[in-house]
Amino acid sequence: MLFESKIDLHLQRDSELARKQPTKLFAKFLFSLTSGNYGEMKEQQLFTAVAIMQELNKVMLKQGITNLQLLEVDDVIYYEDLDNKDNDLVDGMMNISLKRDHITSPEFKHMALTLSHPKDGIEYFIELDISRINTPDTAPIKVKVYGYIDAFKKGDDESEQQLTARLGKHFESQATYDDMVRRYRSQFDSFVTGLNFALNTQLKVKEAPLKTQSVIVRPNEKSRSWGDDSRLRRRHYRHDSGNSMMYPLLWMSLMQSNSIAAHNVTVESEAGESLGEIDSADTASEPLFDENIAVDEAQSASDYSDAGSDLGSVGEDGGSWLSDFGDFGGDSDAGGSSCSSCSSCSSCSS
Repeated sequence: MLFESKIDLHLQRDSELARKQPTKLFAKFLFSLTSGNYGEMKEQQLFTAVAIMQELNKVMLKQGITNLQLLEVDDVIYYEDLDNKDNDLVDGMMNISLKRDHITSPEFKHMALTLSHPKDGIEYFIELDISRINTPDTAPIKVKVYGYIDAFKKGDDESEQQLTARLGKHFESQATYDDMVRRYRSQFDSFVTGLNFALNTQLKVKEAPLKTQSVIVRPNEKSRSWGDDSRLRRRHYRHDSGNSMMYPLLWMSLMQSNSIAAHNVTVESEAGESLGEIDSADTASEPLFDENIAVDEAQSASDYSDAGSDLGSVGEDGGSWLSDFGDFGGDSDAGGSSCSSCSSCSSCSS
């Protein structure tokens, strides 16, 4: 099991946040994307997106979230942490100029910043995603939070069998299992509530819609290692070649073998696609929990089958909401604020 939450953010058209000049690290990022050309409307949309990303990042800094995992615009990765460095936000942003040979088109689709943050036995991954195009039923700014139970990570010298035995103690009875899930879910909810409040305060938005799910992953063909197309390998544990975070792939089998009932969970594929939302079900008889049958067959036989998309789905049609904010403000020259030649600066973390 892991936990997922999505916070949808809609800025007011009169918001001044989107017109603030990107400074320091984010000015350097913008300069790397545009080579200092901010004159055309589409460049201004890119400017606005970077300005908003800067405001989102301020919230992360105030929450002590400083581990940068991934920085990307469309299919171009400007930074990825393959060494699992701590507190590398400044270093990562300072090194973005290395990607300058992949100058991003002003007609970008989305930019995303992924950070990690361990706290109280849960490792959180926070994805900040800004889409240039959105439809009326999708939010242009999405904050997605994923929580993995750190205590269930496989040890360096621990085998799959040993990990399964250690996890099995939490599946010995329904009461033991429910208590464990309740404890970790409560910690996750507390973290997300605090983050949502901080985002609302910084961006001055009201009652940002929040959706949280307890997720059980259905492995592909009983797999006990994550494929390269899985969300975990694509976005979160890119640095982990030892498959230490394999416990979600064991969870479904442990529930079924111990006759643990499922309550209020979403079953997802390794890629993060929703296969079904379950209010309450006997896992011993629920097709979605039967790894011996194909996914398509399980969905056809299940009363809970869901053809919905994952938390990260984005509409392809619509207009650019970034144009609503008009010209960016500020008295200083944007190019002069880019810090493009900076090699180090103690104040670059804001």
